[in-house]
Amino acid sequence: MAYTPFPNTPWDSVLLDLVGQRTGVSVPVRLQPAMDIRNTFRDESHVYEADVRLRDVDEYRVEGYVEFRDALWNCDGELAPADYIPEPLHIPSTLHVDVVDPQKTSTYNLERYMELPLCTDLDVEGRWVSSDALSFNTDLVPPPDDHGRVWLPYTCRLRRIEYGEFMQCLKQQYPLMHWYGDSNLRRVLKKLTTRGAWCGTSDEHQTRTCICEDYKEEFTPFNATYRELIIDFDESGGQMVSNKDADFLHVPDNHTRIYYHKWEGLSSKNKPAWQAPFEES
Repeated sequence: MAYTPFPNTPWDSVLLDLVGQRTGVSVPVRLQPAMDIRNTFRDESHVYEADVRLRDVDEYRVEGYVEFRDALWNCDGELAPADYIPEPLHIPSTLHVDVVDPQKTSTYNLERYMELPLCTDLDVEGRWVSSDALSFNTDLVPPPDDHGRVWLPYTCRLRRIEYGEFMQCLKQQYPLMHWYGDSNLRRVLKKLTTRGAWCGTSDEHQTRTCICEDYKEEFTPFNATYRELIIDFDESGGQMVSNKDADFLHVPDNHTRIYYHKWEGLSSKNKPAWQAPFEES
């Protein structure tokens, strides 16, 4: 056997991005094999092409690397996987694309971002933007991640929501919910039950407890080792309710109730199996 690409896939695995030098916006370049006879042979130069849409005003430079050549990414059959040793692409800085909007007429111009309507759906296109590149008050948009980047949709605007306002919305729209997820969702519940106090300081953000290893942590609002939880929330926070004592369908006045079922990702460690709640419902 020999390494060969699957039908209609490239010989090489190349990751390529156009990166804005001011905004930090990174636009993936999704390469596809061109209609070129050389792409049918292993020992020829391979030709790729791509369509890219650039919307933000910036100077974009090309960054990327080659993950695998000659279909070595495909270890189908009895072949052993090739070592993963990506090769950086050395692309001169003189190769760049400039996007300009001198009249500020583009709705994608970040200087006009606050003119966009509020989002009513989260399934929208967007980009991560360096908060230093924003000309408006960054308190008006979601907080930045640990790399100083803010997620901004292209066609609508997100805003920060205080915990009390969020709980009020849940109480009115979703008083009873089922949440299924792994430890990431458990950490979300810890934030909600404490109104953001859990892992709430910048010094805590990068600790192992706040990132991934919180299962041994003493946590008063609920027992983090439980695989099934009932948590009642009001505007002051949340507290675990005994599964034995609770009438699950009866949500107390002015509360939101969340039933949380813990998954171990999608692995075989789940007891009961993660599919069971869906098959029983």
